Amino acid sequence: MPQVIGEYIDRLCTVEMRPGKGNLPRGVIHRLYDAAREQAGGVPLTLNMAQAIVDRVKPGDAVFILTGAGGPPVLPNAEVDGLLGAAALARALHFALGARPYILTEERAAEPVRAACWGAGLNVRRDGGDETAHQVTFVSTPEDDDASRSQASELLDRLAPTLVLGIEKLSPNRSGVIHGATGLDYTAVHSNPRYLFDGARERGILTAGIGDGGNECGFGVVEEAVRQIMPAGDKCDCPCGNGSAANVATDKFVVGAISNWGGYGVSAMVCFLNGDLAPLIEADDLERMLRDVVGSGAFDGGTGRPTISDDGVPLSGQRAFIEMLRSIVTIGQIDLASPGH
Repeated sequence: MPQVIGEYIDRLCTVEMRPGKGNLPRGVIHRLYDAAREQAGGVPLTLNMAQAIVDRVKPGDAVFILTGAGGPPVLPNAEVDGLLGAAALARALHFALGARPYILTEERAAEPVRAACWGAGLNVRRDGGDETAHQVTFVSTPEDDDASRSQASELLDRLAPTLVLGIEKLSPNRSGVIHGATGLDYTAVHSNPRYLFDGARERGILTAGIGDGGNECGFGVVEEAVRQIMPAGDKCDCPCGNGSAANVATDKFVVGAISNWGGYGVSAMVCFLNGDLAPLIEADDLERMLRDVVGSGAFDGGTGRPTISDDGVPLSGQRAFIEMLRSIVTIGQIDLASPGH
């Protein structure tokens, strides 16, 4: 049964909705997904990741969720994609598995992260702040490379997480340059996530990545495929000339048409495997999260404006996604002998 549900969720998460004209790559998600699915041994990607998380994460464990794409000047407080998925994952991992979620991103996204978590029904504190019930801890990550390296080591040693997961977290390429999906250089305004993932691997910590553009942490497992599939994958628009393809690989990886959708899909699979769907967000939760995140300063990465949408897909489409996702896992739990068949 989990295999079938994983297939359904993967198919839903990879329904691509992108403009017919413009600079955003179109018709690529299924190709990226196929490459990642083959690398995973043919197992549905959301199931592959969720099962590993359920097997590894225990009550009281710290889990790190890295997010926060985009940056000034076009996206001064980060983009919507990644933030909602991070909050949805934090909710599922906390209420389903008893984990203690930490969301790590640049300081500019502090208010959007708080808004996303509040919309998901979670309290928020800063690292080192007063403890409270059902909390997510926000950790501000530095943009300086040396500071990123130092912080990564300190956090991994102090908190000893059992999971380090990136969702829409931009990865450096093989030259160490961090790009947007179309090849723009974002290195100067991003923390370097490589140190957290490399440090986690050295310590035997489970790593996971969720992405949609070939430039996010996790896509390193299919880097050569990204270089062939994505227009900017092999050659970017910055002086490095070495492409936008991510070089950071993870143990488990999910491709979604929108990274948030991949996050919702993994959350649903975790809840399904755990036998309790209550921690999965509902459409009303998502609408509140989206409105609050945009109100706190995040922009839709597709439009570059404070529109109530995510990667160009409007609120109606976002609500429909959650309704269909919840239907998949809810119906999947029913024992029914149909009298009409």
